[in-house]
Amino acid sequence: MEPEILEFASSIGATEPEEGEEIYGLYRSLFKEHNYFRHPCGFLVVKVSRSKKPFWGLHKAILQFLDENLPYNLILLTSASQGWLFTQQEVASYIHSKAWNLDGTGKQYKINMPLPDGNMFFGPKGCLKRLGSRPDA
Repeated sequence: MEPEILEFASSIGATEPEEGEEIYGLYRSLFKEHNYFRHPCGFLVVKVSRSKKPFWGLHKAILQFLDENLPYNLILLTSASQGWLFTQQEVASYIHSKAWNLDGTGKQYKINMPLPDGNMFFGPKGCLKRLGSRPDA
């Protein structure tokens, strides 16, 4: 797991199932990467970019699965404390409008800058505010 993702997830109270939990096997079979989290506000997909010109990729198959089965929010990070938060509806809108296009293989959506300032957050409290939860919850 990317250290920034783990630090960020921990700072907002997001978790993955632990090995002893009944759902762990299913969760691991569905989500190979460690950037999918449970949170009191719903399911979270967390991606990080360390490039000078940030960009992110989202697997089409994972998004299709989530759209059919779980409400989610997408968090795109540039560090462990700064990024953008998008609702499931906003993700669908960006894909539908082709602002986020598929790559040449047709397997991943490409997300490039600029991203809307209205979706940006600074720090865990800023993210939690955008998620609609209290920082102390």
